[in-house]
Amino acid sequence: MTTPVEAYRLAPDALLLTLSLNMEPDWYTYANDPGGLGKPTRLSGTTASDAAITPRYPDPIVKPDAFDPDSMVNTYKSGTKLFAIVPVGKPVFPIKLQLDLLLCHPTKCVPVRLDLTFGDTSLDIATLPLADKQPWWNTFKQLTQQTTAQPAEAVTDSTQTTMVEWQFTPTYLQPGLEVASLLSAILMGLLAGLILNIMPCVLPVVSLKLSALLGASTSTNGKDPIAAFREHNLFFVLGVLSFFLFLAIVLGATGQAWGALFQYRWLVLGIAAIMGALSLSLFGLFHLPVIDLKFGTGHANPRKQAFFTGMLTTLLATPCSGPFLGGVLGWALIQGPLVIVIVFISIGIGMSSPYLLLILNPKLARFLPKSGPWIEYVEKGIAFFLLGTAFYLVAIAIGSESLRILAPLWAVLLGGWLWVRTQSIKATSRWGVRVGALILLAASIIWTMPSSVENNPWTPFAPITVQQSMGKELLLLDFTADWCPTCKVLEATVMTDKNVSRWKKEYSIKFIKVDMTERDAEAEALLKALGSRSIPTAAIFTKNDPSSPIVLRDLFTVDQLENIMKSL
Repeated sequence: MTTPVEAYRLAPDALLLTLSLNMEPDWYTYANDPGGLGKPTRLSGTTASDAAITPRYPDPIVKPDAFDPDSMVNTYKSGTKLFAIVPVGKPVFPIKLQLDLLLCHPTKCVPVRLDLTFGDTSLDIATLPLADKQPWWNTFKQLTQQTTAQPAEAVTDSTQTTMVEWQFTPTYLQPGLEVASLLSAILMGLLAGLILNIMPCVLPVVSLKLSALLGASTSTNGKDPIAAFREHNLFFVLGVLSFFLFLAIVLGATGQAWGALFQYRWLVLGIAAIMGALSLSLFGLFHLPVIDLKFGTGHANPRKQAFFTGMLTTLLATPCSGPFLGGVLGWALIQGPLVIVIVFISIGIGMSSPYLLLILNPKLARFLPKSGPWIEYVEKGIAFFLLGTAFYLVAIAIGSESLRILAPLWAVLLGGWLWVRTQSIKATSRWGVRVGALILLAASIIWTMPSSVENNPWTPFAPITVQQSMGKELLLLDFTADWCPTCKVLEATVMTDKNVSRWKKEYSIKFIKVDMTERDAEAEALLKALGSRSIPTAAIFTKNDPSSPIVLRDLFTVDQLENIMKSL
């Protein structure tokens, strides 16, 4: 597959890139809206000044799916052009592009991710050909046409290229949890940080915390046990607070949402590699130089061990959002740098509060379990949790379809280890464990099977289509991402396909999924206009007053959502 990129002059404040999908005979890829099966084609990128491009996707070709002929899917054939509107700033070039798609043949599919670079610093925009002189110009114009909508203003240049500028005055499901001052932000930040310790990211995070605490309580390097335990927790807390300071600087400077670090594929793959290395080290394959979580082993520098474990634990917790946090972030990230830092440090202190308690009263360590033969099973259990986290992160980076291989592989590895470790126990228990491992393998295969088109009640996010629908239809927009465990919990408990299908019929609501797994400038702008800087977030737009959507932050229940729909 080749993907040549070309540039054209579009307007004084924008240029246009085209990217051609040239594939071998009989190969195809799914469209940006695949129609329920397959992986959507996504184009993203930034200029040299870090301005985000705006992709425009062509109309798809509808055909039977090669793997499920009874289902119709939207596809792109070889020669299809994708478009990207590029804002002109200083500097513009080089432009970095990322293309994510599923390249398919009637017999197989291959996930493809391409990192492309166009132009160099010496390229002069004035030398580029005009876009409106090209044979595909009318096709591009049709993709950018729109009508005026009440709740948003359109910024339109001389070529009729549309960029949506969202403007709302949202109301919130729980206005009492909204922040209005620095004091309330600090207090709610402390509580939100504490609650982060029990959010859905808890398994890999607790694995790290448990390993660190048990390691600190069983290895003192010759120091007084109380002093060593206190020192460990002190440096762990410093690691947590240092990472929150880093987040305050990065999110405050870039305006990105909480958890947006996981939109960068290189970072996700890097964390996956760290998780994998930590897991393999717990299996005894090697010793890591800085963070080594094996119990009862001495560390050359326990302070570094505790500090970087605290930072890593916080990084893994950032995709989660919980009660109070959405309101805190929505208020804090529009304030000045000093306020942002203060609020983020308060969240970090809240998250660190269990360890601060252990620093103040290290004798609480006596409640931690002591070393024994059973510790190996805890250690290996943590290893498998970390390995599962690594596989999950790899799936985020290269595409969720890879879970069809990674999830069963994880189950096979766990089952194989249990098979070997249960050789010496009595036959009844041994075969009980082995049957359980086979059930786990079967469950992982069933869990990763693709859902059918008929069971997908969601409409993918298209900014202009959403804008045109406001005031004409009742809309619910759900902001989610593959890297957001809290979002996945909501999808499994509240926003299930069964519930959404029922609500669509009963209340005539159009459900739109805004996927923020990768960076999307228009989705980020819409989220910001709703007064939110974290996900999950849901917004309900009524027909009568679409400029005042009802916003639900973080966690909400089926009853809360249904009561709102009944009242509309």
